[in-house]
Amino acid sequence: MSEYVSDPGRLRDLSAAMRSGALTSEALVRRCLDRIAAVDGKVQAWIHVLADEALAQARALDAESVRRGPLHGIPLAVKDVIDVRGLPTRAFSPSRAEALPATADATVVAHLRAAGAIVLGKVHTTEYAYFSPAPPTRNPWDLRRTPGGSSAGSGAAIASGTVPLALGTQTAGSVNRPAAYTGTCAFKPSTLSIGGTGIVPLAPSFDTVGAFGASAQDAAHLVGGFAGAHLRLADPRPAKPRILMLEDALIARLTQPETAARIAAFAGQLREAGLPVSRVESTVSLEAVLVTHRRVLLAEAGRTHARLPRELISPRLAADIEEGLAIPEAEYHAALRELARFRQAFWRGCGPDDLLLLPAAPDVAPMDGTTGDPSFVIPFTALGGPIATLRAGLGAESGMPVGALLCAAPGSDARLASFLFSELATRLDL
Repeated sequence: MSEYVSDPGRLRDLSAAMRSGALTSEALVRRCLDRIAAVDGKVQAWIHVLADEALAQARALDAESVRRGPLHGIPLAVKDVIDVRGLPTRAFSPSRAEALPATADATVVAHLRAAGAIVLGKVHTTEYAYFSPAPPTRNPWDLRRTPGGSSAGSGAAIASGTVPLALGTQTAGSVNRPAAYTGTCAFKPSTLSIGGTGIVPLAPSFDTVGAFGASAQDAAHLVGGFAGAHLRLADPRPAKPRILMLEDALIARLTQPETAARIAAFAGQLREAGLPVSRVESTVSLEAVLVTHRRVLLAEAGRTHARLPRELISPRLAADIEEGLAIPEAEYHAALRELARFRQAFWRGCGPDDLLLLPAAPDVAPMDGTTGDPSFVIPFTALGGPIATLRAGLGAESGMPVGALLCAAPGSDARLASFLFSELATRLDL
């Protein structure tokens, strides 16, 4: 294993140590700061580190007599498209080089502070959380490889052991894919289920705040810290779902042998643990969903960022904004209706306790300077349900992490979280 990879700890263990007095929040923050100093010169996940402020918050939380919940005293990283009071939100773009410090936290950050979480600082993103250019962040497993995008810093910060939790955003595959590439875990709630202000938009029909953790259970706890009560993430109930391994022409064509072997082995692990695992054919073409998602994304990105100075953004973003602006309203509306039909047709065939299993990406993190292939995540962002990224093990040849997706129907966040909070998931460290 690379010297830049380190386990930051599980939320349940950190919280238990704080309750028993074996660990303080201040000591945990100092441990994170020491790790940042040791490895982030190479990993380059962090943009701003709020050392003094985080330590002051930790001391104040240590002094409180009543714990606020599982996030009490736990530090987290925030992707730099999300406002943090006192810091500029630059979104890795020259067009925002003169952005002033935010005067208030984004709504999700405010809720997490209220729950006792500590903002340790901000981490890198691609420009405007789009595909390119990639930030300087490297994959802790192999510094020659990408950590994925757009939430590059969020995954790399956890994988390198510099923080136990992180916020990201997902419009295409920007939470679930980097989690897979960096050997971390993630939870993206149902698309459009969480509102609030203070987040740089890209395509509002898909933009969703998600969470990273050393386990998917931890990531779900983090979402529970800022999600509304309607998602019921704070009230897990026993769950033993049926796991359906999704088959589709896109998955069959793109999945590389190393990834396929690890996903098959992971499915076998779940089966051996007592879960029913079977195969199911997709009722809609994932490739068709990809095409329609892109149509909506372009139309909305164009309208959202029509006034950005083209000379101060990347050529790809500039070109795609122009392409989006050229899409007539009627075609944009037709694409929205088509996505609605896809969702209805796809989820009609799933039972109330079904979770879909598929690879998080066709292959492990690439070395070619891109942020990788989001083709497997995008359809499920568009189909609208919650998505968890789990560790499926290491590739036999590359030694790099392989991630698996568990997906549920829109609004079924509690169903997915209940499984992640279950004794079985805890035992398997999912």
